[in-house]
Amino acid sequence: MKGIEIKKFWNYSVVVLVLFFLGGLTTACTDYQDEVDSLDRRVTALEELMKKANSRLEEMQVVFAAIEEGDFITSVRDTENGYVVNFKKAGAVYLYDGKDGQDAQMPEIDVMKDDDGYFYWVINGVPLKDSTGNPVRVNGKDGKDGVDGKDGKDGVDGKDAVAPQVRINAETLEWEISIDGGKTWTPSGTSSQGKDGNQFFKSVSTIIQPDDNGVMTEYMVIVTVGGSTYYIPIYRG
Repeated sequence: MKGIEIKKFWNYSVVVLVLFFLGGLTTACTDYQDEVDSLDRRVTALEELMKKANSRLEEMQVVFAAIEEGDFITSVRDTENGYVVNFKKAGAVYLYDGKDGQDAQMPEIDVMKDDDGYFYWVINGVPLKDSTGNPVRVNGKDGKDGVDGKDGKDGVDGKDAVAPQVRINAETLEWEISIDGGKTWTPSGTSSQGKDGNQFFKSVSTIIQPDDNGVMTEYMVIVTVGGSTYYIPIYRG
């Protein structure tokens, strides 16, 4: 009888140990799966953020090229997060109002107007430069003709502008910038590990005020992350 009781006890013990092991294994698998799911969501969110950032960079290029060329707005439509703006020459572009947040720290991308009257890209307060050390123009569709060099040869015409592209390096988790269509990438000095995402525009709004001739005129007012304010006239219809 004792032998039978010991055998039963042993069987019960094995069953309990197996159930305990399986329970722990299930919990571990669940925890692991939760981590995998969380990582997948993070990767998806960052991919979406990069796509949105590159789209807005292209929009910035359109806006400041339009300002540089003296373009004007023909219509503005309010949306939940900003405006759909139609330019006379440049066409339609979507401008976010700067209120929507991001889920990862981004480099501060801005533009500055130089003494030559042209706009140039600025990254984290520093002018973005090309491989030859020259600042990168926002609008290069009408690049300057090259100046004759010492050897008497004609200079090279300016290249068409390409909006900078951004991405997150999978190994360093740092934002990188490309100005050649994604062929080469340069670290921006900004980690993606953060919660306070920067906007490309601090604010976008519309106002009506007198122009230089005292005529009441409607304007779209754009304030960049660097604090610069630009007014684009609106002539509806």
